[in-house]
Amino acid sequence: MNWYYALGDQRQGPVSDSELDALIASGKINENTLIWKEGMANWQPLKDARPSGPGGEAVPPGWIRCTATGRYFPPEEIVYLDGKPYSAAAKESVLQGVMQTGALPGTELGRNGPPWENRDQLGFFPAIWQTVKGCLTEPAATFANMRRDGGLGAPLGYLVITSWAGGLVTILSQAVIQLGTNPVLSQNQKTPFPMVWGAGMLVAWALLLPVIAIINSFVTSGLTHLALMICQGAKQPFETTYRTYCYAMGSAAALQVIPICGAYASGIWGLVVLCIGISKMHEISTGRAVLGVLLPMIVCCAVIVFVVVAVAGGIAATQAHH
Repeated sequence: MNWYYALGDQRQGPVSDSELDALIASGKINENTLIWKEGMANWQPLKDARPSGPGGEAVPPGWIRCTATGRYFPPEEIVYLDGKPYSAAAKESVLQGVMQTGALPGTELGRNGPPWENRDQLGFFPAIWQTVKGCLTEPAATFANMRRDGGLGAPLGYLVITSWAGGLVTILSQAVIQLGTNPVLSQNQKTPFPMVWGAGMLVAWALLLPVIAIINSFVTSGLTHLALMICQGAKQPFETTYRTYCYAMGSAAALQVIPICGAYASGIWGLVVLCIGISKMHEISTGRAVLGVLLPMIVCCAVIVFVVVAVAGGIAATQAHH
């Protein structure tokens, strides 16, 4: 039976079962890689499409999962490389992969997410949903499996789509609340007077939201990366930080669909997800990641306080002279 597998947004194959096992052992694909064969309704992660145990049987107690293949083996067939378990059958292919690439399967070569960048296989809306769900509910696992490179276009597109949708829902809900609680009626009409003006503002905001999201993404991620460099946490280039920001804050933007408190939940949980994402993508401690994310905010707040105090002091001094 021939298999097809996805690398980024490209379909590869067909390959046989043995060839697929060799790809897994070499680290080119892993248990999260999307695969498909004739008879399957949709593309699925390898771990779901192929049984973990030999022959499709249930995994016996005490068996250990091979890092390279995702399958389970008895302890006597497991060897450890760099502290990670690999099956003895995969050992030769794994070592060849290390000699060629300098990395063990399951580390950098094992990063093939997020689902949004596999949307050609998953479909547009399923890819968005799986990315949002993964980032918000399992951020550590999601970012540990996310590619550090791959360009800025895909993450930026994801951020613009989710931010636009979430922001539009927030604006609409606020407009409905205002019209319901404070209808200002004109003398000659029985409809809210500011409705036409409000519709114009809605259109303006709908056009501005993507622009704001794009500008904010580069400014904020740039400051975050600079802060990471200052606190010696920038183990990867700016591209990695930018991708992390887009997927973290883009996913959190989906929380804006929650009435009233959605915007607050989005901001707070977005920062949490961003800190976790930075930690996993740069492979640094959580504390250092938190410092890198919060340092620009702390500096900005300090500058604002300084300016306010200086202005207030100037006004007070002027009034004292009079």
